[in-house]
Amino acid sequence: MKSIPIEIQNTFKRAYTIDPSLLIPYGGGQEGSDGVVFRFQGEKAGDLLKILHLGTGNTHFAELHFTARIKFLAFLNQSGVPTMKLIPALDGLLYQRLDAPSGCWVAYAMKKVVGKTMSPNIWDPDLIQNWGRTIGKLHQATQSYPEWHDCVDPESGESFLTWESEWQSFYDMCEDAEVCYRLKNIKAIFDALPVRRDCFGFIHNDPHLWNLRINNSQVILLDFDVANHHWFITDIAISSQHILNKHSGGFYNPVKNREFLVDFFKALIFGYDQENDLDHTWLTHLDTFIAYRRILLYLLSYNWRKSNPDLQKSWKEMIVVQPEILGKIDL
Repeated sequence: MKSIPIEIQNTFKRAYTIDPSLLIPYGGGQEGSDGVVFRFQGEKAGDLLKILHLGTGNTHFAELHFTARIKFLAFLNQSGVPTMKLIPALDGLLYQRLDAPSGCWVAYAMKKVVGKTMSPNIWDPDLIQNWGRTIGKLHQATQSYPEWHDCVDPESGESFLTWESEWQSFYDMCEDAEVCYRLKNIKAIFDALPVRRDCFGFIHNDPHLWNLRINNSQVILLDFDVANHHWFITDIAISSQHILNKHSGGFYNPVKNREFLVDFFKALIFGYDQENDLDHTWLTHLDTFIAYRRILLYLLSYNWRKSNPDLQKSWKEMIVVQPEILGKIDL
């Protein structure tokens, strides 16, 4: 587990409760995680506090990214979108910041999210529809958010949290010429897409199965740590991630059950359309956005795929060939 100095832990804990002993370790802290989570006991039992290390040296842009996402989440809370709920600190602020010899640290607290995680083995059309409704509510709300094209650093005027910067970060990570070539092809397609408030804005950018909590009929979105400015179709494509992996193929391996995937999107879009009016011509771009997601996860999963040569080979073939997954679907 990542080490957080005790004095930093206690400083943040005291910002949210007069008794730091009421916060106990809960999760995170692994090599690939972005922070450490503590759980409240007592009257706030189940509520969580997350502490993140933004780095050492110049952390200006890391702080900008963090605060922009916190502000966006607070906006969604106020707009009634089913998301994790922020808890202000005792001083009323939405997050806390601390400079230390070990670098810049931030923390925020969130309410306990009542509900359960959906099993990837279960197919429930009603739940999928409600999943679509939640994404649609977010996309409807974000059209009223002031910063919809990008965020801007007030000091330098420089844009940040853009789809271009996301693309560039993964391109810089890529060491395989064939994969880089595919990434450049996808960027050329993205460059030609319209950027308007009815199809583009500040989105969740990661609404896959494991970032959901189900409470009766409501689907609640968790983890806004990669929220970004992107096309709405991005969230719709990402939602199919576990279907592509587990049920239909299309991610690491060729499609084996296209009907299952089509049925998923029919249910998802049925729910989505109840909350937001997105032109269905955007669905013709699903294959492109699925291909983009396939590459991003390939780059992020370096150690896992390298330990499994068959997976590595099949996954890369799917990237290089980029076969049709959905094509034209009639919803």
